[in-house]
Amino acid sequence: MRTEKARRIFRALYGYTFYLLFMETFLFSTKQPAVTWISWIAMGVLFLCSYLLRDLVLHVWPVILYSVLAGVILWFMPISNHETWLLIGLDVGLMFTSCHYIRRGGILSDPQDIPWPIFVMGLLATVFGLVYNIEGLPWIAAILTGVGLIFFLLILYADGTQKYIDSTRDVRGIPIRQILKVNSWIIVGIFLCMIVVILLGEAVNLPDAFVGFLQAALGILKIIFYGLLLAIKWFGQLFGFTSSQSVNKTAQQLKQSASNPSTYINVLEFVLKGALLILAVVVILKLIAWLIRTISAKYHRKTGAEQVVEMKRSDVRERIDHPSLLKRMRDYMSMEERARRIYRNRIMDLVKQDLPRDYETTADIEARIREQAGVALPELTQLYNRVRYGSVTIDKEYLARMKHADGG
Repeated sequence: MRTEKARRIFRALYGYTFYLLFMETFLFSTKQPAVTWISWIAMGVLFLCSYLLRDLVLHVWPVILYSVLAGVILWFMPISNHETWLLIGLDVGLMFTSCHYIRRGGILSDPQDIPWPIFVMGLLATVFGLVYNIEGLPWIAAILTGVGLIFFLLILYADGTQKYIDSTRDVRGIPIRQILKVNSWIIVGIFLCMIVVILLGEAVNLPDAFVGFLQAALGILKIIFYGLLLAIKWFGQLFGFTSSQSVNKTAQQLKQSASNPSTYINVLEFVLKGALLILAVVVILKLIAWLIRTISAKYHRKTGAEQVVEMKRSDVRERIDHPSLLKRMRDYMSMEERARRIYRNRIMDLVKQDLPRDYETTADIEARIREQAGVALPELTQLYNRVRYGSVTIDKEYLARMKHADGG
């Protein structure tokens, strides 16, 4: 149960961080004040109430009523119009996600492989801040993107832990608590590496070094461009298409670009600082690995025999799949279903009220129709058997054969 609660808490915190970054970016970009503390609290209340309510109800209408009530309250809050509409948009979004959650039977959706939404939002916020010289926005984007990434990693950790617990629920004797402690040390190691990289990057001024590296890369591309252009112009001079003045000008540009010392210094500086960060991360990873091996060996000596027992889970809801309308329409229009309908309609026209029994095979049905109606359906039965047992590729030509089989 603790892991299930942690999965929901981490998802709510990740969503809160993402939407806060979105609101800050929107307000700063439209030259509005930053998000007020009232909006911070209102966002937290919206996420908290939405995540609690959807686990307490079995139908979507209480969630809809709550969302309408929350929207009315937000409308009269003492905040700006921009913040009001943004919070109402959050309220509507949480309503739809809660309804989808209830329809899924209370089962959480799997997280994405990469947290690209918050990365994209962080990148957009940074670009807006730098291009339009919005003070504070790049800093906010960096912090919220980093916090969102931490919550995403915690989501992956909690989901992985829950899957492991579910897979070993029927086994007694496995030291779950010890395993969770080891996994927690792994997560701590990952976060520690991230913090060390950030601190060392700031200490050695890595962001400026990276900008210099990009400028150096641009300089190298200019050297390659002027070199190719010089070769083309030199080749054109041989045939009289290019003047010697143009060739000399391009050669001078190439020499000037190649003789720029900052190009090579910036590359070397970035490589050395990057190597320092990599070395620090390797040392930390080795220390964490040694610590984990020590803890694992200690807990391994304390474990007893494993015993398989039967247990039933009572802490989760039973999921009942209900295919969507689009899926039902797609299945109804599939080639296989169309072939089945052709056979079924032909049989129903011939048997009238004497419907086929559940135990009758296609051969039994054909024999009964031949006896009662005097109609033989060997070709249609053979074509349908191929569909039924999946030994044929169905296309429009095959459906046409079924329609006209046995004089139909």
